[in-house]
Amino acid sequence: MARSCRRYGRHSGPATSRRTSPSCAGKQFAEAGLKEKLPLIGGGTFTDEHVLRVQGDEVLGVVTALHYSAALATPANKKFVAAYEAKFKQVPSYYSEGTYVAGIALKAALDATGGDIENVEKFLGALRRVDLSDAPRGPIKLDDFGNPVQNVYVRRVDKVNGRLQNTVVHTFPNVSQFWTYKPDEFLKAPAYSRDYPPCKAC
Repeated sequence: MARSCRRYGRHSGPATSRRTSPSCAGKQFAEAGLKEKLPLIGGGTFTDEHVLRVQGDEVLGVVTALHYSAALATPANKKFVAAYEAKFKQVPSYYSEGTYVAGIALKAALDATGGDIENVEKFLGALRRVDLSDAPRGPIKLDDFGNPVQNVYVRRVDKVNGRLQNTVVHTFPNVSQFWTYKPDEFLKAPAYSRDYPPCKAC
């Protein structure tokens, strides 16, 4: 099926003021003769399933990282993907899984508090205690600051049974917002800016 690559943005204007659609970037990379010369590595949404379904073989081999892949071979994810495909006739994206897990967490917290949403401290406490160890993306927990600690997957675009997918090739388990830094030491440092950390090559 032919696909049209176009520029898009919030408003019309010169091409330099707009971006290339993610669904076209891989095609343009290949058409420029770079596919056989350079590896293409991108952010997770570059080949997220909502984009992958309209991409072609030009993105085969592209490597990305994200906390979800519809091809993740766990019982919880296989069950989620099968149910999603049966209902919506397409593979779920990380956006689909994210809202699903958020809904599970909210319902569990509401059930635990008897629906008492007005008591903020009680509700947030219940939300922090929700068991998300069997989420489709893998185990999730909240740190002391309310941010998720979860697996991050390195994915490679493969074609399996005639369909593109983000095959998980490596897992970084239990990744927090602080990565390998100690939280107290990290928080003592200045916020990232143009001046920090200082450029050693400038």
